[in-house]
This record gives sequence, C-alpha cells and structure tokens, in this order.
Amino acid sequence: MDSGMTPANITVSINTIPMLNDSNFKSWKENLEIVLGVMDLDLALREDSPPALTDKSTSKQKREKERLEKSNCMCVMIMKKAFQKHSEAQCLRH
Repeated sequence: MDSGMTPANITVSINTIPMLNDSNFKSWKENLEIVLGVMDLDLALREDSPPALTDKSTSKQKREKERLEKSNCMCVMIMKKAFQKHSEAQCLRH
C-alpha cells in the first residue's frame, strides 16, 4: 500500500464510488475496482493467496503474506464503508 495513504485520502477515494442502487451495479463495481486498484488494495482480486506460513517460511514470504493481509483488511473496510453509505441512503429514502 502507498505509504502516503491517509484516512482522509481513503475517505476521498471512497466518496468517488457512486451510490449503489437497483440499476447501477455494473458502474458501481467498476468504480470500486478502480479505487481499489489505484490504492493497490485489490491484491485479493488479482493474486492467489500465498501458502500458509510455516517455521521455514522466508522473510520474503512473510512480507508478502503481511502485505496481502493488510490489503484485504483495507479492501474490506472500503467495501463496508461503500455499503454503509448505500444503506444509510436507503434508510433516508424510506
């Protein structure tokens, strides 16, 4: 992940994702993938999960596993935020 990524930058990136509604899933998904890709958080979408670490794992394998785990956590956070934004908008409509 880019070391210049701050919570404010993440929020701005999330806010560029359009609100998910009944008719824009394709556009929403494309924008989500772009944001995750720009933030280098789409590793789970691009790469296979590395094998489980063992006591014989190399430093490089450990770093890769850590990088993927951080990416996955951030990806989940962004997706939760995007869905939360959608849910809140739905509640306001009803």
